[in-house]
Amino acid sequence: MNKKKAIALLSGGLDSTIAIKILLDQGIEIEAVNFMSPFCTCDRKDGCRHEAKHMSQVLNIPLKMFSTGLEYIEVIKYPRFGYGKNLNPCIDCRIFMLNKAKKYMDESGANFLITGEVLGQRPKSQRKDALAIIDRETGLKGLILRPLSAKLLAPTIPEQEGIVDRKQLLAIEGRGRKDQIALAEKHKINDYLCAGGGCLLTDKNFVVKLKDPDSCDMITIKEASELCIYYTKKREPAEVKYTYQGKDEIIKSSSMPESRIEERMITI
Repeated sequence: MNKKKAIALLSGGLDSTIAIKILLDQGIEIEAVNFMSPFCTCDRKDGCRHEAKHMSQVLNIPLKMFSTGLEYIEVIKYPRFGYGKNLNPCIDCRIFMLNKAKKYMDESGANFLITGEVLGQRPKSQRKDALAIIDRETGLKGLILRPLSAKLLAPTIPEQEGIVDRKQLLAIEGRGRKDQIALAEKHKINDYLCAGGGCLLTDKNFVVKLKDPDSCDMITIKEASELCIYYTKKREPAEVKYTYQGKDEIIKSSSMPESRIEERMITI
């Protein structure tokens, strides 16, 4: 690894913005990616997508945007590593996004990834054991640099190889954002309305609506409407054996491609 290029996950929130700024100041070439989740919350009229675009302009870096789409709904329905307090599959969500970022990293010739994760900030996905799971499941062990908490974690490959100066990285921990706000002031980054980001799937009231059959027709977010229907209609078992074109296969019912639905024959 001798190139100084990284792909950064930019939500548009304060943490990811500061993480990128720290590495830009070390001379790292950075391209940002943003995953447009329909469940992202933000104070701006156009939501998190606008915020990511705005912050990429503030930082003067290119931005590539990806839609999570209905593929992401399957992650929410069947999270391998479970939910947080509500319907938030945080570990599976990070794995989903980092896998896509990894693919783009390879395509763009970058060497490692940057995230704004802070140890102990999110109870489900930002614990040391959860970060280890994410690194293992994505095959990115040593290639995900988390600048805000790097000194509390094992050195990554770019640190070990001297591409990134570990001494200039931070040791922030916990749910407060006092240190990040101070850094934003230092770097004259002032226009951030989504300091903490947010996800509707962590919102208890929103999740209650998703499970209310009378709410489905009133939900305007396509992906949320899909989830509402899933949680309020009678469903087949999670795993069903189907015969399709003479072949038996085990498939999760909600993952069945539409072209197969009319042809399937239950053989249980």
